Formats: sequence, C-alpha cells, structure tokens
Amino acid sequence: MKKLLFAILAVTTVGFYSCETEPSGSSLEDTKISAGITTEDGCLEESLAPIPEITDACILGQGATSSTGAYWDIEILDGTWAGVYPGWCIDEDLGFDTSCFQADVISSYEDLSGLPFEVADNFDSMNWLLNQEIIGTTSGDGTPYTYGDFQAAIWIMVEGEPCINCTGLGDWDADRAQEIVDRALNEGDGFVPASGDFTGIVLNPENNQQSLLIPYKLECKPALASCETAFARETNGDNCFIDNGFKRWGWTIGPISDGHNESYEIYAGAGKCDISKGTFVGTVDVSYIGGEVEVAYNFLDGVVVNETHTYAGNTMFPTNKKGKTTVAPGQYSIQEDLGDEIYVIAHAVVCEEED
Repeated sequence: MKKLLFAILAVTTVGFYSCETEPSGSSLEDTKISAGITTEDGCLEESLAPIPEITDACILGQGATSSTGAYWDIEILDGTWAGVYPGWCIDEDLGFDTSCFQADVISSYEDLSGLPFEVADNFDSMNWLLNQEIIGTTSGDGTPYTYGDFQAAIWIMVEGEPCINCTGLGDWDADRAQEIVDRALNEGDGFVPASGDFTGIVLNPENNQQSLLIPYKLECKPALASCETAFARETNGDNCFIDNGFKRWGWTIGPISDGHNESYEIYAGAGKCDISKGTFVGTVDVSYIGGEVEVAYNFLDGVVVNETHTYAGNTMFPTNKKGKTTVAPGQYSIQEDLGDEIYVIAHAVVCEEED
C-alpha cells in the first residue's frame, strides 16, 4: 500500500465601435498563458499551454449580423487557435475605435483583480454560463431567452449592478437577464471546466478599449486510464454532501475533537454517496492533536494518485472567496487558528495504471 503523508498546521497552505454599436469587419508573441488554477485532470493547463499571451483579432459582426449567435463574432487571426469565435462584451463602459486590434490573452481563471472589472469574482459562474445552451430556451415568462438577455446577464455579473446603457441588444428583457444571472451564480459557483467543456478567454485590447470574453473548448487526452474522483467517509456514511443541499457527492468527516486519531475508508466513483456503486481504493489517517492536523493517504497497490485536496476547519464545509459554502475540491484550504471541534474533507483523483 502506498502512503502519502501531509503534516498540515493550523495555517493556510493557494469610427467608434462600442458594446452598443455594430462594427464592420496582425504579429504574434510565442509565449503561453497560465491557467492560474489546478484542475482535477490538468486539462485546463494542458489546453491553454499553446495559446499565446498576445494575439491579433478582428470583429466581424454583432448581434443580428452575428454568424455565431453571440453578441460579437471575433476572428483570431494567427496561431494554432486561429478561427472565428462567439464573443461577449465584459466591459460595458468602454468601446472600440477600430474593428481589428491586438490584445493580451488571459485565462478567466487567472487573478483578474488588476483588470477593469468591478466584480472579478464571478468568472467561475460566467464560465458555467458559457457551457449552457440557454439562448432560445424558454424563460420564466414563457418567452425565449435571447442573445441580448445573455449579454445583459454578463454585464450584470461583471458590473455588479443592473444593466444601464443596454442599447444594441435587440429583443431583451431585464427580468429574463436576471433569471440567467441567478442561475449562473447559484449553479455555477466554483465551476471548473474539464475536457469537452468551454473555458472563457479574456481578450484585453491595447489602448484602453473594451475587454471581450470568448469560449475556448478544452480537448485533452487523459494522462491516465480510468480516473475517478474519491472521498473519505466515516463508517456510518454521515455528512454526505447531497444530504446537505449540494449536487456533488462526497463526505465531510467530523466533528473531530482535539486528541483524535482515526483511519477512514476512501471510495472512488461512489455516485450519490452510494458505496455499492464505488470502489474502495485506500484509507486516510487523520490525527488532530494540539491544534495540528496530520493527514496520511494510504492507497492500494495499482492505484495511481493524480492529486489530493484536503480541507480542515471549524465549519462542516469550506467557503469560497465570495463567502459561500462550497464542496468543490479546488476551493479546499486549511483554516487558520484551528481550535475546538473541526471537520475534515479528504479528496483525491485516482486512476488505474495503464497497461
């Protein structure tokens, strides 16, 4: 049995074109962008590695003239990712003074706090939105969602307030836009794309022009065969995420008092917290003594460990940077100043060894 040991102290260990007017319709720097986040399978990093830090692009159409059904048609002119993409405006306050431009290329999972976005914490929800086929489906009032509703929803999430200069959106409705916002913030919190999903790429043009968001499809070959997510559980199976209002399966261990030292079974692929559907892949030893947590993962021979994530804190579930409870492994951290009873979540991505 293979062992991974983590000694975790009680500290954290990670003409004029605008959005309202319709446009008419090139060097490359050989560098790459960084994803700024580690995904469960590394697909985000792998897919974005060939994309340059600077690219040339042109606006081909907008709204009613768009061939992609988006607010903009954006053509990337060079590099391995050259082509026409649907595009969305993410800066309602700025416009364009040219239809072609050079722009910095930034992953929407990087730190965007230095860019002119009033709310930079909603890009996980906007990435979720890019993966939903919402336009054309029926809204709450019985009418279909439009590209204008979709664009207005993006502005609301970036600006942090209702859309103000919402001209050029065609047939759109404030209530429909807000419905999209509500869905994205509720269902897309903590979203991280995997292979086959779209991730948002930010184009930040030079000369203080408006920023754009385009979807880029992740396509990765798995590095290992038959990979599954896995969580540790208590013997009684209490504290399933699903039973506490989350859609993801998994378990929280606890509450644990100081002086605790116990081993827990780890199951992979146990959808809906049903271990009869899963596979036992090892154990995790958890000790909590003198305000320090020590976690040791023990995996069966033949199990390849792709990565692990561990949470420890005084609440049953961690919170993300927006202060909302989450069970997404990429959001796990170790709470500072642990004391009294604590909870632990032990997560891993495990794979079978390839022949």
